[in-house]
Amino acid sequence: MNHAIPENGSGYALLIDMLKQANISLCSGVTGGGVIHFLKYLAPHAGQPHTHGEGNHGPRFFSLGEYSAGFVPLGSYLATGEIGACVATTGAATKLLACGLSDAKLHDIPAVYLVPISAPACEGLCPLQDTSAHGSNIVAQLRAELPSGVFVLDDPATLGERLAQAREQLAQHKPVALVLVHDALSQPAAAHRPAPRQHEHPLPPVGEFVKAFARHIEGRRVTLLAGEELARCTGAPELTSKLCEQLGAAAVWSINGSNGIARDNAYGYGYIGFGGNDAATQHWQSLGEQDVLLVLGACPDEYTVNLAPYAAGNLFVLTALTDGYGQIDGSFQHRAGETYHQLVAPLEEVLAALVEHFVHQPPRNQRMAPAPASLNQGHRDRPRPGHVDIVQLFEALDQRWPAGTLGFDDVCLSYKDRQYVTQRPNPKARFFSLYRGSAMGNALGLAIGAKVAAPASLVVAFTGDGCFRLFAGNLSEASNLGILLFVLDNGCYGIVEQGLPVIIPDLEEPRYHTHLPSMDFCAMARACGWKSFDLAPDLDNLDHLFAQSRQEPGRSILVRIPVDAQQVVGLNPRARNL
Repeated sequence: MNHAIPENGSGYALLIDMLKQANISLCSGVTGGGVIHFLKYLAPHAGQPHTHGEGNHGPRFFSLGEYSAGFVPLGSYLATGEIGACVATTGAATKLLACGLSDAKLHDIPAVYLVPISAPACEGLCPLQDTSAHGSNIVAQLRAELPSGVFVLDDPATLGERLAQAREQLAQHKPVALVLVHDALSQPAAAHRPAPRQHEHPLPPVGEFVKAFARHIEGRRVTLLAGEELARCTGAPELTSKLCEQLGAAAVWSINGSNGIARDNAYGYGYIGFGGNDAATQHWQSLGEQDVLLVLGACPDEYTVNLAPYAAGNLFVLTALTDGYGQIDGSFQHRAGETYHQLVAPLEEVLAALVEHFVHQPPRNQRMAPAPASLNQGHRDRPRPGHVDIVQLFEALDQRWPAGTLGFDDVCLSYKDRQYVTQRPNPKARFFSLYRGSAMGNALGLAIGAKVAAPASLVVAFTGDGCFRLFAGNLSEASNLGILLFVLDNGCYGIVEQGLPVIIPDLEEPRYHTHLPSMDFCAMARACGWKSFDLAPDLDNLDHLFAQSRQEPGRSILVRIPVDAQQVVGLNPRARNL
């Protein structure tokens, strides 16, 4: 029997067709009882052993532990905009996969999570990995997190309609969970034929928004906040530079929003919030009732604005999301003062309209001085002997990234310190952090997704010795992808260790509970087929590491970096909220 193609007209055929229509080329996860009838239709990914005679169309399957697999679709989307899928076996594995689902929701990333459930006919019979209401009640758990994004494929008559609804959710930048019921999917199912649309959506009033903005800025300071959505707009760095130059407007940015800013933007004041730069922090804290703030891709999360409302009295928000994370009833007005304007439209289109408007009608706002050359003023202590200076490390790496580099910061010191040290985004490298969920150990899955989607790019990931423990068992699967993984080894949970003296000043150190037993990261990596190196404290072998990466582009490399948790570099404003 040919298992490469599902039986024509079956539910599985509709499901595979839906994945193809969404341009999904990769599905990661683990096979097992609940998904074997689905996965038999997927050819293995090129990095996995092939079986003779399997098809080569539609998504391919990359075998990977569910925890890391849940982050693979996010890595591919951030790298290329390509939607990805992942799959878990029945039962508790869904919870492992769903750690990535949480970050997909919190960062407005479309992704497909395929999860099976126990056969409905077995309900009440205590089946293995019972997912019914008598067991894990997994559908209710998923719906609690994705109220509109869970589609149970249990009825051939409605299967096509539910898959179409899932496609609509993906188009709104939302993840979906497709719940697989084999008995229904194996039967003939009718494709969904949507009714013709009677009315087209009206065009967004871009011109009105531009004119209102031009009126409100007269005589006032203007600040641009580059939010996360802006990172997905390829023309944003050039457009934001032009707008800042026209207005003399200070630009500040979130961790991921930095990808929408050019390094040579003369008015770039730096990162705000977690790991924020001194110049950006001082400017952000100076905003008041008379200021105008233009938010490009709203980013009202704790690591960016620290739970506070936008302080500027005149707020203009541009977003392409009608129901994004942080919105209430489709709006961010609950975070604003009296004057609030919001436009839902493609960000690049509106930025281009603003630039064009001010070409013909020069603005009459109060101009800011260009940003200082260095965005930091505070002194940072050096580490103790035998450790790498994290300031020197990130400065050196910033000079060495080749064009097209894609980077990810795990939940470790790098996701606070890298942006403080580098100050401005690198034109050769785009870096991302899934900090809203802050699930430790996300780096490997993100890196795999990015490397498979963009094989020509150097894909790098920074992780900590604590984060490493969550994905170490999956290193072998990534050994031949050419990933560059840096492990910051400080023998503790560094973010917590640095925060506790602020959160609980009189706490005795033994009660920090942050200590981590040492492990030989390099030996573990070599045992899994990776090359590995210890970075010298003086960075003497850093160029050699990059040379090795170029010489064997298909071989993954782990680099252990001995760092000192007592060297505090980037600041953590959230510590005062705990």
